[in-house]
Amino acid sequence: MESEEIWFSISQAGSPPRRVGGRKGFGNAVEVGRCSSGETELVILATPVIAAAMRPVAMHMATGLSVVMELRSVLLERQGALDDAVFQLRALRQVARLLSSVHSTEETEHLVLDFIAEVFFAWWACLYRPELGKYAPKRYRALDQTAVPVPIPSGALDEALPSGSAVTDAGEVGLSKMFPPGTQLVIPLDAGSERLALLVLGPRINSLVYGRAERDLAGTLSFAAAIALKNAELVERLHSAATTDELTGLLNRRALEERLEAEISRSQRHQIKTSLVLIDVDCFKLINDTLGHAAGDRYLTLIGHVLQQEVRTLDVVGRLGGDEFLVMLPMTSASEALVFINRLQSGLQELSASHPEFAKATLSFGIAEAPRHGKTPTAVLAAADSALYAAKRGGRNLVEIARDT
Repeated sequence: MESEEIWFSISQAGSPPRRVGGRKGFGNAVEVGRCSSGETELVILATPVIAAAMRPVAMHMATGLSVVMELRSVLLERQGALDDAVFQLRALRQVARLLSSVHSTEETEHLVLDFIAEVFFAWWACLYRPELGKYAPKRYRALDQTAVPVPIPSGALDEALPSGSAVTDAGEVGLSKMFPPGTQLVIPLDAGSERLALLVLGPRINSLVYGRAERDLAGTLSFAAAIALKNAELVERLHSAATTDELTGLLNRRALEERLEAEISRSQRHQIKTSLVLIDVDCFKLINDTLGHAAGDRYLTLIGHVLQQEVRTLDVVGRLGGDEFLVMLPMTSASEALVFINRLQSGLQELSASHPEFAKATLSFGIAEAPRHGKTPTAVLAAADSALYAAKRGGRNLVEIARDT
């Protein structure tokens, strides 16, 4: 997957820079980080929209990618020392595949598990991730009917295998009772002092033991795997920050505008109806004035939770800003959108009962349907806004459908 917002420029041994990233938008990119290692220089660039968010983590990403490039050199240098050259080159190709593009955390977990298990021809492998006081078996693969491993308490494991530990077998540090029967190799995936994961391998298909060469290679690959996991988490965090409303956890205005354009385009292309429901919280200023802004923020968060609970899986919900929310209802007419509002009203009644400090929660609604009330995102949103204004002017706690043009 190529990013349309982040690019890497790599120069090696005086050769022309090689760019990694999408084709669009690069003309406006700005530099957010630079790292040199030997004859290799890595520059990270990003669009102005996310440049500020990228800068705090750019050096971490640049350093991580530099480690990967150094990993390639180390593996190639040791090619003659290892008995099986294909063994190393296969690992190298998998590392390149893993880190040459941006993947989600879930995809990266699968790739890490698969490529290390295949490199060492393991009968089974399990990737554990730290989670709520335990190491949870997040990804697992087996060529036989081995039972799925169970979680491991983190306290005892971290004491026996602290961050920074080398690759080991289960028997060396008394780990045999913690890991599944047959565990032969334990590979910590650490980034500095942070334990990102543990990769556990069972016996090898070729019946060979994990010797010193395999442990050394596993230790080298563990650095790349840890960097891959860390980078995936950072990229997802940046994407979330760019598209998520910090207060409510819903989509923010930027993300809503992108989805709105896509939904209206799809409704035009497939000749289906899409309804927008523009929502305004009634008497929100009064809540801020009487209970304080912290209470007002909490009230908006609660409203956001109710909206999330009442929408369907295919619907889109977000906060436009202030006390305004937007819900997109694909394949739904304006009259059918009233069904959603009825469900929402029931949820609001439950909210009022569980949080009496906010009195009766009421909302005003403006509904517009595409293409009936507009064929562009701007036109449909304007129609919904006019309907919402009519609902507010009519006394609040009302639902208005946009007028036909």
